[in-house]
Amino acid sequence: MDKQYRFGAVIPAAGLSSRMGAFKPLLPCGDSTVIERSVGSLTPHILTAAVVVGYRGDEVAAALKKRFGGQLTIVTNPDYAATDMLRSVQLGLRAIEECSAFFLLPADMPLVPDAVYRALIDAFDDCADVIYPVIDGRRGHPPLIHTRLIPEILAYEGDGGLRTILGGRRVKEVAVTDQGILTDLDTPRDYQNTINRQLPIKR
Repeated sequence: MDKQYRFGAVIPAAGLSSRMGAFKPLLPCGDSTVIERSVGSLTPHILTAAVVVGYRGDEVAAALKKRFGGQLTIVTNPDYAATDMLRSVQLGLRAIEECSAFFLLPADMPLVPDAVYRALIDAFDDCADVIYPVIDGRRGHPPLIHTRLIPEILAYEGDGGLRTILGGRRVKEVAVTDQGILTDLDTPRDYQNTINRQLPIKR
């Protein structure tokens, strides 16, 4: 980890998993679960992280505490059924410690490899507001967002959520080679394709 900068993360995990037809965070993934795999890919690269839970939040929190102990702050979004991801991000940002930038990683993206996090950290400076991993011209997750944007994110109440807030910012794109930055688990087919890759969680 870069010695000059401190990195954090917000992991929204409050959704209903309605398109999946099953509860995504606790589905098996490798030798673990989707949420543990997603968080586990991230923790070696950060100093502070908040996971925002909602639906079945007690179960998710219990699994994460068992696996990661005190490495994470668990935050509850009580309005998860009526709010979008921006609300969870706002709650998570209020819970992380001071840092230079934060990764935003949806909880259903368990295939982002170490190399992507390292590339984004290596590219970080105080010039760009947002650094995106990019493959074949497509931006993926997790963006690395400078903390100078936090006050605006916390205050925003308009339409379009984070897409609107991050639009028009100073952006840096980092080319990567792993499709994991685009692999989220919205549907049963997405999940089956992920399982077929048979990637164990990194410890």
